[in-house]
Amino acid sequence: MHPTCLVLPALILVSIMIVCIMVKFAVVDKPKPEPGEPTMLDHGSLRFAKNMGLIRLSEKSSLNVSERFPYVAAITRNSSRTWEFACFASVILVKWVVTSAHCRRTGSTHRVFLYNDFARNVSTSYPIMLWRLHELYNSTIPSPKYDIAVAKLNLVNVLPFSLKSAYMDEYEVTAGDVSVWKTVSTMDKKLYLTNDFEKIPVFIAPGTKCYESYGIYLDESMFCVDMSEYDSCFINEFGPIYTGDKIVGIIAVKPRDCDMKLAIFTNVSYYTNWILRTTHTVQFV
Repeated sequence: MHPTCLVLPALILVSIMIVCIMVKFAVVDKPKPEPGEPTMLDHGSLRFAKNMGLIRLSEKSSLNVSERFPYVAAITRNSSRTWEFACFASVILVKWVVTSAHCRRTGSTHRVFLYNDFARNVSTSYPIMLWRLHELYNSTIPSPKYDIAVAKLNLVNVLPFSLKSAYMDEYEVTAGDVSVWKTVSTMDKKLYLTNDFEKIPVFIAPGTKCYESYGIYLDESMFCVDMSEYDSCFINEFGPIYTGDKIVGIIAVKPRDCDMKLAIFTNVSYYTNWILRTTHTVQFV
């Protein structure tokens, strides 16, 4: 038999095998999320959750602590195709969150994350329908003064979920628990939320301490928190301060570095009437 007759069928056979392999890889199923990785209840997209900045830090989730703060929220935002963690907030009045005014960035889309099932690393995300910044806050020259805002969640077309709200009143407190939903920072300084949660009891320090460090005079609308007795680094990790289920403060000025143990919080109790008026709520909830 002529050698050409043997080579030609062999080439055809090899070509058929290559085509079959290419088709197989073209139609292969998309990889499923690994057990324990962050997922979303709405949209059901692991890719979306990762882009929003949710990662798994360790096998041991701090379930008991996270359940202590069901109303702690994280706000993420994007200005193009990239989402990033922006700041923390607290659910109030069921459909609203209270947060810092400096958290909102003009031209960006914002969403609110809640870790409603911390044991299974399941997060729920809600789009923000509208923002209400304090009328006297100057976004062009940001300062801790009047650094407060409320945002209304868009709860339409999402799976049923019972939002637990923190309550608020206008009575002054001297101590509380800082909720610490931990973050990690990458080399490009992008922040990611993790599945690690902590709470730290704190006392409100004299305003002169923060004045000496930041040169900011603290009136009744702000208070100073001294974390010098703790070894941890708290940059970008502060959530709201609570006493019981009452929201007490939200971060206005975070520590500059790990050696700086002083932070300035906006006094939510001072703004209670403003919150009720802005959200059109007639009574404390």
